[in-house]
Amino acid sequence: MKNLTLGIFGFGCVGQGLWKVLHETKGIRADIKKICIKHPEKQRPIAPEYFTTDPAAILNDPEIDVVVELIDDAEAAFEIVSGALQRGKAVVSANKKMIAYRLPELYDLQQRHGVPFLYEGSCCASIPIIRNLEEYYDNDLLTSVEGIFNGTTNFILTRIFEENLDFPTALQLAQASGFASFRSKI
Repeated sequence: MKNLTLGIFGFGCVGQGLWKVLHETKGIRADIKKICIKHPEKQRPIAPEYFTTDPAAILNDPEIDVVVELIDDAEAAFEIVSGALQRGKAVVSANKKMIAYRLPELYDLQQRHGVPFLYEGSCCASIPIIRNLEEYYDNDLLTSVEGIFNGTTNFILTRIFEENLDFPTALQLAQASGFASFRSKI
């Protein structure tokens, strides 16, 4: 079996975690060739030659087999994922919002181009949710899943209830700590 060559979009908590796992776990046959980022001025813990701000550096690279999409913008994620599928690249995505809104289109692209499209929504400290629901409840008719699941929300609610902070302060702390990349009107 050959090594997979990955191109990653996004290098936040999840992207850095993936980098760490791939470089610290023996026996994984995958290498990261390029990482597309939005903010080149940020300091990062790995060599700058891994980074690009040009999506085409990944999407048009014939050596990259798998595109891993780990960004928080659902529309940009759809452009990346659909572009990768159309180019015959396998895709792994963690963008729950994009998947929720665009899954039929993505499934169609996957079928037309004959490449894998893998996704997983994780929460509660990276407990896989979607795959577990598909595998263990495939005979049950589930119509919805509700709850507060993501780390940003958990961070904010913990600060509100354990430290008696108000929401705007807890949100600002989450943003300063790298948990919340969105801007909220308060």
